[in-house]
Amino acid sequence: MKITPLDIRKQEFKATFKGYDKNEVNVFLEMIAKEMEELIKENTIYMEQLRDLDSKIEDYRRMEKTLQNTLTSAQKTTDELRRNAEKESELILRNARIQSDHILEEARSQANKYQSQIASLKSQRDTFIAQFKGLAEAQLMVLNRSWEELEVEELPVESEKKEEHRSSEKREMKREGRESLKGLGDLFR
Repeated sequence: MKITPLDIRKQEFKATFKGYDKNEVNVFLEMIAKEMEELIKENTIYMEQLRDLDSKIEDYRRMEKTLQNTLTSAQKTTDELRRNAEKESELILRNARIQSDHILEEARSQANKYQSQIASLKSQRDTFIAQFKGLAEAQLMVLNRSWEELEVEELPVESEKKEEHRSSEKREMKREGRESLKGLGDLFR
């Protein structure tokens, strides 16, 4: 049973011959009732404050949980972004390696093709030079024979100047023929 200040004030005691002084008891009961009223008021205030604090604590707990969820979500997002970045960088590197291997293989193939073409052109050049030398030598032989035949057919009366002039022309033609051959050989090397 709960006692209220009103209960204390209304409490009556039986009078006995050797009992307490009624006025003193009433004053004391009034004092206790007032003290109890003060305690009840304080208790009500404290209970209100306690409810406010409980509400704030609950709010803080919700905020803490929200922050933890946010941090967890941010950590997961960061981890996922890092994993995706690592995968993407690996993919880029792999593609770059494949592409560089392809480019190198193509360059090697082109180099081999060009070397083959160069070898073929050198062979053709050598063949052409040999054929041209043969042709030039044959022409020189024909020219030499022609000069010799011309010399035989000439009259013995011919002057020395004419002979010297023809010898000089013959030497000049041979020299020009050799220089032409040499120039062609240098041209195709």
